[in-house]
Amino acid sequence: MGGAVALAGAISRARSECTPPRCYAVLVDAGDEFQGQAASTIARGKPVSEIFNALGYDVAAMGNHDLDWGADTLRLRMAEERYPVLSANYRRLDGRSADWIKPTAIIRRGPFVVGVIGIMTLEANAAIMAKNLVGFHFVDPVPIVDSLAVDLRRRGANIVILAAHSGGRCDATGTADCHGEMLVNAGRFSQKIDAIVSGHSHELVNTSVNGIPITGARTAGQAIGVIDLALGGRVVAHDVRFAFPDSLPRDTTIARMVSAAIAAVGPRLNAPITALAEDLRNVGRDYPLGMLLVDGMRAALPGADFAATNATGFRSSLQAGVVTYGNLFDVQPFGNRLMAVTASGASMRRYFEMLSVSRASSVFISGAVVTVDTTRPVGARVSAVTLPNGREMDDRAQYTIVITDFLVTGGLGLAFPDSSAVTKDLSILDLEASIAYLRSLPSPVRAPRERRWLVVPPRP
Repeated sequence: MGGAVALAGAISRARSECTPPRCYAVLVDAGDEFQGQAASTIARGKPVSEIFNALGYDVAAMGNHDLDWGADTLRLRMAEERYPVLSANYRRLDGRSADWIKPTAIIRRGPFVVGVIGIMTLEANAAIMAKNLVGFHFVDPVPIVDSLAVDLRRRGANIVILAAHSGGRCDATGTADCHGEMLVNAGRFSQKIDAIVSGHSHELVNTSVNGIPITGARTAGQAIGVIDLALGGRVVAHDVRFAFPDSLPRDTTIARMVSAAIAAVGPRLNAPITALAEDLRNVGRDYPLGMLLVDGMRAALPGADFAATNATGFRSSLQAGVVTYGNLFDVQPFGNRLMAVTASGASMRRYFEMLSVSRASSVFISGAVVTVDTTRPVGARVSAVTLPNGREMDDRAQYTIVITDFLVTGGLGLAFPDSSAVTKDLSILDLEASIAYLRSLPSPVRAPRERRWLVVPPRP
């Protein structure tokens, strides 16, 4: 399911149902154009920009991953794109707007004057690498959206759409039991918003809040949201359609572009690394794939005591059999550098406490079994840190933990808590450490399955 070719087919089919002058189509993206598969990431997103141009995108919001290579690379991609990229709540620290990205756009289609506002989730302040957000941050979008909606209607817009890199989660149908940042914000708007195209959570959302239809079309071209609006903003229809390649027309132009992008990096991607004895999926908590790769981080520094990393850094699963460079790149596409932090056992205990209660992401650890007593108050829940030799960690001894530069610089709010700790750049990427570690293991590789977070009382 999904992919650029299937996405093109789904868009083409939806457009065929909308013929001027009775109906006009506008194609809106909610951000995170970039990162993911190696064919795009190695080329710093350029193939995606080219494909989105060919698909006829009208407007997009900036997503947090669109800043993974910094603002300069994003600005280069934006200069190549034939559609505007928006972010209304991206602000300098003094409150001024950035001069290189617009907050709104107006699209004219027959009698429709469509005003579009782009916003970013506040989670981006912790999710974006600190060095790529220097001097800027994202602020509460709700008052900004209300103000811009008034301005757009003053400028003649008779439809106002929010392209929101801010999401939520619903039940399996996408229609019920919905919650999350975008759903909360939709209930806070005081001005009329006619539709919300949401992203960031990469989940199926097909619901309405405060009279506003909200669509979330998962990820990787797996689906498109289709919202039919009449003049005045009346909702005629609202649906999410999955993109199954075998039931959609094949767009030969997009297929050629995809093939060219893959061929450009093919020899590098196809290099075999190892073989797996079983499928390893990135699903659930403390799953074997994550434990295997965090063990590789610890192995990157001989003598390191621990390693830890956030589960959101693992973006794909692996299948049994031969594993290639490209397969591993899909799992770890972000190019995080590994850092060694040396501090006392007491500081390590405080860090494990932080990791254990992180709401932003579950965390994988290596080199210890950490017991978390949920009956204790937050700040004192780590009741034991057991080392591989069966001994308890000594709060007075010195230990070294390997983490990523993303975490060291405060990503997800998980910077190491001791400012006196000694930090060393290992000059190796997480992907490089995974490759070296997997190659060092007997093939076919089996992943560890022991429990490393022991929660008492157990989670239901």
